[in-house]
Amino acid sequence: MFQEIEGQRPVVVSRNHMDRPRSRLYRWVKPDDWSPTWNYQRSLMVGGVYAGLSSVYHQIHTPCVEMLKFYQFPNNFAQLRIFIREIFKMDSFKQGFGTNMAFYSLYGLTFEASRIYLWKDFLGGYPNEPDIVDHSWFKKLATALLVGLATCWIPVPFNNIQMRYQQDLILPPEHARGYKGHLHAAYTIATKDGLFPFFRGGLPIMAEKSIQTMSLFFWLDFIKEKCHHIQHYGTDLGGFSDNTMRLVYTSLGVYLGVLHGYPILTLGKMVESLPLNSKGEKFFNNYSEAAWKALGENFNVYSLWHGFHRYLLKVGPPMFLTMWFADVIGLFDILYLEGYVVPAS
Repeated sequence: MFQEIEGQRPVVVSRNHMDRPRSRLYRWVKPDDWSPTWNYQRSLMVGGVYAGLSSVYHQIHTPCVEMLKFYQFPNNFAQLRIFIREIFKMDSFKQGFGTNMAFYSLYGLTFEASRIYLWKDFLGGYPNEPDIVDHSWFKKLATALLVGLATCWIPVPFNNIQMRYQQDLILPPEHARGYKGHLHAAYTIATKDGLFPFFRGGLPIMAEKSIQTMSLFFWLDFIKEKCHHIQHYGTDLGGFSDNTMRLVYTSLGVYLGVLHGYPILTLGKMVESLPLNSKGEKFFNNYSEAAWKALGENFNVYSLWHGFHRYLLKVGPPMFLTMWFADVIGLFDILYLEGYVVPAS
């Protein structure tokens, strides 16, 4: 209430508070192509693509790593030609593609498809105004963490099966079980040892996959949203092509996702793989002790990322191409819409 003077008579004027400018509200809005069935089908497509890419890539990557353990890296084209010719002669290149394809198919159709589907299902309705930078990033971070926690247990059996299969290959014949492949190893373990070996030592793997999933999806979405403003700043046509922007945010998302989860793997190696001391004891008793040592007493924090780029070269290319395909078919689309303004009554 306030008073104004009109001539000699005071006039009381009531301010209408409903006419004041109001902030925009955002509601959960489903995209036009929203369909749980269609999202699930696309997620399975992504899992199948991951299976094919991983099978082909690791069929080449594994013999290359084995060869480089004994020979130096080629220095010229002549040496590279010899190196490739010897790769083609190795048994690890000529054999095992079928069992690898089956193994990575199950992995891709369970873990990769599940986390992609949950991310699309949870995040599909988060709106974002096209003219401003997204201010709800903390909601997406929480969503990515929930997706990571919900799916982190799926890779544990696959990791243990792969480990048991690789160990069986190097054991003497009198001690080996003679696994013919990953699926045969899984069947033998289930029938002879039960289900417990599938989930043994699963907490470090679950921690690594949770952090990786959270970082991968959050950073990919976060950087993609920023690239949208860079691409369309000052023009409706776009200053950069879609593939150029996709190359930027997909590569950075995969790199940061693997980067954040890798220290857990390093701690696992420090606890499980370091040589025993003179008393036959482990150098580190648990992960917390290993982390404390790495933070400054005996090592430095950078030691947690020792060997990171070798690991990135192992898992990065299939993951990058898979995320690229998922983005092309719309599983990482950002819902842009104008804010809803409450009208004055």
